[in-house]
Amino acid sequence: MSVVGFDFGNESCVIAIARRRGIDVVLNDESKHKTPAVVCFGEKQHFLGMAGVSFSTMNTKNAVYQIKWLIGRQFSDPELQDDLKSLPFSVTEGPDGYPLIHAWYLGEMKTFTPTQSIAEKNLNAAGLDCCIGIPIFFTDLQRRAVIDAAKIAGLHPLRLIHETTATALAYGIYKTVLPENNPLKVASPAAWTKC
Repeated sequence: MSVVGFDFGNESCVIAIARRRGIDVVLNDESKHKTPAVVCFGEKQHFLGMAGVSFSTMNTKNAVYQIKWLIGRQFSDPELQDDLKSLPFSVTEGPDGYPLIHAWYLGEMKTFTPTQSIAEKNLNAAGLDCCIGIPIFFTDLQRRAVIDAAKIAGLHPLRLIHETTATALAYGIYKTVLPENNPLKVASPAAWTKC
């Protein structure tokens, strides 16, 4: 059985597959490990990743990115209000108090939640088992929203894992000779990003 791991970042994401006693990082269309976390809506289609970044320079108001900070948070949250000032796309309060993102797509204004924007429904393998990396400061609502996004995308989320825990596990997987008597401490720069 193979399991897919997703690390959704605010700027980019990385996808890896655990199989055959190893971990393979999936390369994108440009043979890179990281894919920009950008969706840009055009007149008749939407663009993801590098294509989204390229198209976003001509269509900034319809380029959606940095969704990680919006997911699972109330629109009235003061931190969210500060984050919204730096985003070029339109975000309003929905009827349930959560943010709604607005973008022109197929000739009309479309409205969707951050959970819907993270999920990509066009997967070749439905029901794929996955593990998703999340920041350590995510609240329970944000965790549930990430799980909902995975289910909307047709994935079967087995577990959410903190980014710092994932770093420690990755360090341990590739280290074959570890000291038995002295404890080894591993830290991740991701732990310091939102302090």
